[in-house]
Amino acid sequence: MRAITIEIPPEVYRQLEEEARKVGKAPEDLTRELLEAALHAREEVEKEKAREVLRATGRLHPLSESLRRKIIPGVTLDEVRKTMTQAGGPSLSKEPRSRAAGH
Repeated sequence: MRAITIEIPPEVYRQLEEEARKVGKAPEDLTRELLEAALHAREEVEKEKAREVLRATGRLHPLSESLRRKIIPGVTLDEVRKTMTQAGGPSLSKEPRSRAAGH
């Protein structure tokens, strides 16, 4: 792990020590957990902002009910991709030529 040193006001450090004591952790361990949680939360906020932009521009839509019924609980997207790659055949993300050409 990498180490960093930060300066915080005495009152903030007192609060950190108090909270760490409540949860039975060392202040430095609690600090690391709080920092990780804050970074994760920020990442989630950024993802949601991107989703909002995509929705507003008509590039993101909720799944239809018929597609929702096809979801198999517990099967990941990576598993589906792996299976589809092994099966061969045309990509499902591209329309067949006859449909794309208006036939």
